[in-house]
Amino acid sequence: MSGLVCAIRTGDEDLVKKMLKILVRKEPGEETVAVRNDMILGRAGRPLGRLTARPVDSADGSLTIAFCGRLYNAESLRPHLKPKPRDKSEGSVVLSLYKMKGRKCVHYMDGEFSFVMRDKEGFFAARDPLGVKQLYYARTDDKWLFASELKAFPKTYMSVSEFPPGCYWDSEAGARRYFKLPDEPAKQLSLQEASELVRVLVTEAVHKRLDAVGEVGAFLTGSVESCIVAAVAHRKNKQLKTFSVGLENTNDGSTARKVADWLGTDHQHREIKVQDILDALQQIIYQLESFDAPLVRRAVADYFAAQFASDTVAVLLSGGAADELFGGYAYLRPMFSEKLSSEIRSITSGLHRTQLQRWDRMTNVHGVEGRVPFADRRLVHAAFHLPPSMKVSDEGRSKWVLRRAFSTMLPAWVVDRPDPDDTNFVGIQAALMDYAHTVFTDEDIHSQKENEQQGLPQIRSKDELLYYQVWSGKFPMEYVPLVGRTHF
Repeated sequence: MSGLVCAIRTGDEDLVKKMLKILVRKEPGEETVAVRNDMILGRAGRPLGRLTARPVDSADGSLTIAFCGRLYNAESLRPHLKPKPRDKSEGSVVLSLYKMKGRKCVHYMDGEFSFVMRDKEGFFAARDPLGVKQLYYARTDDKWLFASELKAFPKTYMSVSEFPPGCYWDSEAGARRYFKLPDEPAKQLSLQEASELVRVLVTEAVHKRLDAVGEVGAFLTGSVESCIVAAVAHRKNKQLKTFSVGLENTNDGSTARKVADWLGTDHQHREIKVQDILDALQQIIYQLESFDAPLVRRAVADYFAAQFASDTVAVLLSGGAADELFGGYAYLRPMFSEKLSSEIRSITSGLHRTQLQRWDRMTNVHGVEGRVPFADRRLVHAAFHLPPSMKVSDEGRSKWVLRRAFSTMLPAWVVDRPDPDDTNFVGIQAALMDYAHTVFTDEDIHSQKENEQQGLPQIRSKDELLYYQVWSGKFPMEYVPLVGRTHF
């Protein structure tokens, strides 16, 4: 449970407090509001050690920040900052860094974050490179309202926009992009050299995300990337806890349990019933803020895994973003090189509205900090320098360089297991689709397609129609353009 709200030149402290309460979901937590001249900053969250659930002031009082997320290089930055951060929070580190570097501070920040900062008479806001942490805003003339989730905005605020990832806003300079996916020619590396590079960067990305106040766990789905994350984390932390979720009376989670046994992790598996899914579905869609079918289907397992894990861990790692970076989806395999590169760029650019949003929201609702090693800035840069043939091999094997990179760390039945078919639904996903078939007919889908001509979103399946009906009952239609759509 964490989030921020910021009102600039609105003078409505009560509004900020009401918005913060919507972001608070699991106790213990706190909501704190700081009024600084014409700016009202609010934070909702669970204080843990150096993490703070309140806006932070600089020592001289000239700056105030509402910060969400985590800086993985905060401790390495701290000794070099002048003035020294006034406390142990990451927000204080950002304030000191901003004092030294101004708006260039974002280039020195390694992490997953969104924040809004008061700077004298102006403000500075930024979001992490890939958009792991969410941020939205509404603007009328010189009045601004920020929030980390759409649901926090009053229904009267129809004109809400997404603060784009990898960007900052400075009162003097305006909007600027500080990060973009590399577009240089692919580096001439052999598969062995590329594998070594990927292995080093993935390992570093996982290790830096193991630092936490409280225990760290990993969500094992059985995918090669989730197994890699768990294997790397377990080598560093032998007390690692792993979690999996599956539908009762199915094979859901069987691979995850087999991998956990092989690694020797402290593993817990939870079986859920179809009724559990249906009972939680409205809450899942409301928190996810999406009706996209592939997202909702995957969010169900995330939701129950985070709920399950929240009793014992403070942080949960996932293998998210690997499918986008390394060509893991079935529909990518037949593509020619140029088309494959273009599509990987497109789906990676959209991660902030799809898989990253899904994971952040489903962990956040249960008070767990979700972390995504594959969204690491250095790893993303390296992945985009590799040729597409190292992502999808000439034989059509997905995530090829990633599999080769960890072929000696994991058994062959993990790294060489057949690629999944995105259209072969089993377990939780199949149960959702089967239920939707009992609710809607083919005619319902046909009627919805006719409505697309009136500006309604494209609905691709019966279960997506189910999710859309839930979503549209909770959010204004004007928010449809802010809903991310997957490409498969």
